[in-house]
Amino acid sequence: MKRSLFRILVIWGFVLFLSALLGRTTIASDNGRASADFLNIGISARSAALGGAFTSIADDASASYWNPGGLTALEGAQISFSHFTWYQGLNFNFLGAAFPVSDRLTLAVNTEYLSYGEIEGYDADDNPIGDIGSTYDLAAGVAGGYRLTDNLSVGVGLKYIIVSLANVKATALAADLGLRFQTGKFLIGLASSNIGQSLTFYDAGNKLPANIRAGLGYRPFGSSFLVSAEVENQFYGNLAIKNGFEFNYHQRYFIRTGYSFFPSQDGRNLGQSMTFGVGALLGAAQFDYSFSPKENFSAENIHRISISLRMGN
Repeated sequence: MKRSLFRILVIWGFVLFLSALLGRTTIASDNGRASADFLNIGISARSAALGGAFTSIADDASASYWNPGGLTALEGAQISFSHFTWYQGLNFNFLGAAFPVSDRLTLAVNTEYLSYGEIEGYDADDNPIGDIGSTYDLAAGVAGGYRLTDNLSVGVGLKYIIVSLANVKATALAADLGLRFQTGKFLIGLASSNIGQSLTFYDAGNKLPANIRAGLGYRPFGSSFLVSAEVENQFYGNLAIKNGFEFNYHQRYFIRTGYSFFPSQDGRNLGQSMTFGVGALLGAAQFDYSFSPKENFSAENIHRISISLRMGN
């Protein structure tokens, strides 16, 4: 009885907290866009193939990004690496590691790095002056997930953010919060990311791309098929609705598809922003690939790859 009451109080407290954030979102959504948008790119080929609807799933090392409450789903230590080349030669990389400390506690470390490559600079007379200098985005952090009951886990992450533009740097600290609940065929995830300080360039503050997400996962036919749906509300951006489907054969070979829908963007229909992907678990290593075709709001196709290594059970 005490455990059930404690579970209800935790869920209720978290719902109240998220409701407060949603109230803040309603006020702040028209205040302009935020800086450090690389924090919203998303990581891992698997989550990309599922349209980004991953908050409720979050069962691997990438949970430190999507929902730190999902870290407790790991049965052993895991290392994960993701990479893709974005528009005009931009490169994005993620490296994370998670390791259970006890039956209830799992810790993780991770880093995200967006490289802009060489950027040609020009003087006041429009003469080339060579590379403008160090330009990149970086976030490095730690996270922890704690199992409150057999079904309910919560988590928190802390990250240090650096945005470097032509050798001028701005830094900030931010936090992520997450909750994951699993019962029978259902998965429920709630998370809020990038809550923290503003980035300051030359005394001008720039808000972080804070967001709040609620996701639902469902396995209608057992472990071989997974459906996920998610709503994401950006504090200073757009609302997004995401959906993903994953079919697996003997938990070794995976086929995935998904989409994301932005109701406020004109000219974008429900069927756009489609993503596709495959995966394979070969021994202790899992390889995932996703493909996002270009459409009205992207300049070119995007190919992502991820490699995860399980260190034991």
